[in-house]
Amino acid sequence: MGAPAILAEHVYREELARLGAEDGRVVCVEALPSGARHPFETAHPDRFFQLNSVESAMVSMVEGLLTAGFRVFVCGLGDGIGAARPPRPALAHLRAGASVVVPDDPVDPAPLLRMPRVRIAAPSGVEEIRAVVRGAARSGRPHHIRIGRGAPVDVAAGWTDSGDGEIPSVLWDLPGGTGRHPAPGSCLISVGEEGTRLAWAARARGAGLAHAHLVYLDDGHLVAAAGELARRHDRFVVLGGYRGPAGVGERLRRLMPGCLVREVTPGGDPAADAALVLRAAEGPWR
Repeated sequence: MGAPAILAEHVYREELARLGAEDGRVVCVEALPSGARHPFETAHPDRFFQLNSVESAMVSMVEGLLTAGFRVFVCGLGDGIGAARPPRPALAHLRAGASVVVPDDPVDPAPLLRMPRVRIAAPSGVEEIRAVVRGAARSGRPHHIRIGRGAPVDVAAGWTDSGDGEIPSVLWDLPGGTGRHPAPGSCLISVGEEGTRLAWAARARGAGLAHAHLVYLDDGHLVAAAGELARRHDRFVVLGGYRGPAGVGERLRRLMPGCLVREVTPGGDPAADAALVLRAAEGPWR
């Protein structure tokens, strides 16, 4: 038998445990049992708290830890798969100043956007997950971090993690690995693990397509991303990032009024979904 697959949740848990060794201010609060011993608990039992789902106790404890100067990560707040809005406990912890780690479910980001200090991140690959977790710990700013439920999906971008937790507003996955900027024209924009997986599938069938990948989705980062995107392309197909007024596609439409932006929602059949993306990118735009 081969080695077990590395899941995205394993990556962030291990990175958080590593950060806990470097910085005694990093604290991990688990909202729900994970079924296995958390690596942070193994390495730093005095800074790991398992509170199950006692919401009021969690919020009070987190507020106290933050007041004492700790960098708090609250994990396991993924109750309500398919819910339209972020879980109420997640919003309470973010308002208090903690970072929260949740499954990569398509929830409406509007409540998060009303909290200007919060950075919204949907990392996909291993290095992205590690960099986002490091960035949250080192900055002390509250982060809303969406982690995929399966294996991490990396982007073949020309970005090398420097270890400081910083990620560019746009990661370019250049067609053909030429190292040149994409030519003007249609460009896929992937958000999150599922959006990135779909972009990879579409590019495997249409190798000439450009691919821009977004990790940070808060307004500050998206404004910067929109400026860079519009300088290189004028037609975009957004994969992932929630459909709705606060979704990435609709916000990019408002930020890039001179560009055309489409969104594709996958149906669950990988081959059919890839073909749908290609039709959206290559078909008539007006």
